[in-house]
Amino acid sequence: MTEAIPEFETLLVSSVLLGLVVIYLASKVGGELANRFKFPPVLGELLGGTLIGVSAFHLIAFSGEGSTVLDIVQWTEGMDAVAKTAVAKTQGEVLSVLSELGVIILLFEIGLESNLRQLVRVPQALVVACVGVVLPFAAGTAGLMLIFHLPAIPAIFAGAALTATSIGITSRVLSELGRLNSPEGQIILGQR
Repeated sequence: MTEAIPEFETLLVSSVLLGLVVIYLASKVGGELANRFKFPPVLGELLGGTLIGVSAFHLIAFSGEGSTVLDIVQWTEGMDAVAKTAVAKTQGEVLSVLSELGVIILLFEIGLESNLRQLVRVPQALVVACVGVVLPFAAGTAGLMLIFHLPAIPAIFAGAALTATSIGITSRVLSELGRLNSPEGQIILGQR
C-alpha cells in the first residue's frame, strides 16, 4: 500500500513536467511564428495553446480527462486506467494552479511597467474606465433583474462578472508593441 503513493507521485510529476514542456514549446513556437509574420508574439502563444488544448490536438487537458500527454505517460510507465484517471484529475489541478500563478505574474509585471502619472494625464482614460465598468455592471444587473426576474444578489454577481475583461492579454500586446505608456495605451488600460 505504501508503494502506491510514491508511484502515483512519480506518475504525476512525469505528467506535469511533460505537460509543461509541451506548453512551453507550443508557446515558444507560436510566439516565434507570430513574430515572423509581424504579429505580437502573444497572439502566437494563444494560438499554440489553442492547438495543444482540447480545441484541437488534445495534448493537454485541465478538466481531469485524459490527454495525449497522459497517454504517453501511461504507455511509458505502464499505468493502469484507475491510476490514469487519478493522475489526470490531479494533473489538471496542478496545471490550473500554475496557469493562475502565471496570470498573477503577468499582471504584476504589467503593473510594474504601467505609469500611473501618465494614466492620470489622459482624461479620456478616466471616462472610458468609468463607462467601461459602470455601464456593463448596471445594464447587466438591471437586465437580469427586469428581463429574467433574477434575485438581486445573483444579478449583481453576474453584472460584476460582465465588467471583467482580459487586461493581461491587452497589456501584454500593448507592451510588446511599445505602446503601453502611449495615450492610446493609457485609454485602453483605463477601460480595463
